[in-house]
Amino acid sequence: MADKIATRLEEDIVLGRCHPRERLVEQDLCDRFNTHRADVRLALFELEKKGIVQRIPNRGALVRDLTPKEVREIYAVREELEVMAARILPFPVAEAEVIKLDQLQRQHSTAIDNEDMLTVFYTNLYFHQTLFGLCGNACLIETIRQLEQKVYGIRFYANAFPEALDQARRDHLEMIKALRAARRDDLIALTRSHLKPSPQAYIRAYERRFGSSLQA
Repeated sequence: MADKIATRLEEDIVLGRCHPRERLVEQDLCDRFNTHRADVRLALFELEKKGIVQRIPNRGALVRDLTPKEVREIYAVREELEVMAARILPFPVAEAEVIKLDQLQRQHSTAIDNEDMLTVFYTNLYFHQTLFGLCGNACLIETIRQLEQKVYGIRFYANAFPEALDQARRDHLEMIKALRAARRDDLIALTRSHLKPSPQAYIRAYERRFGSSLQA
């Protein structure tokens, strides 16, 4: 039950149903999931470990609010780690692995057309986990995944714009082409540019809501 609660809350945050600084009231969650506080607290603890939720003494749990400074720092590290994965990824890539990526890209593209944003999120997530998993470095793969989890809450902001989703779809196609042709420099360039829309969209929304003076 705790896993189910954590997953549903994670999805609510990704889809923009829960917003940064929004309180997650334990009793409300107990009522929603028809369970007791122990399950809810365990779920919130798991989300806190991922960096998605923040628990504050005497205030309870909140959807974690990342400042623009924090977002820039996380994405700066993510970019270098993902580029490292692209740089050490062994060529040639087995065709079976490329086919997996192609299937995920097709599912992602179909989900965009159907405006199925939860499937958009998961297929995009699995696409990149499959891609960077090809590097073969377990520590690097795990670190990329941990940083990816920290920014689940900002994904909604870019996904709200059709042009950002279309660009992501095109990027995935170009990444697959670069893998097939063993064009490492192109893959690295795509890896860098592909990360830009989400933090940019979040920071614009944050500054409209809270003001640019609250970036620290």
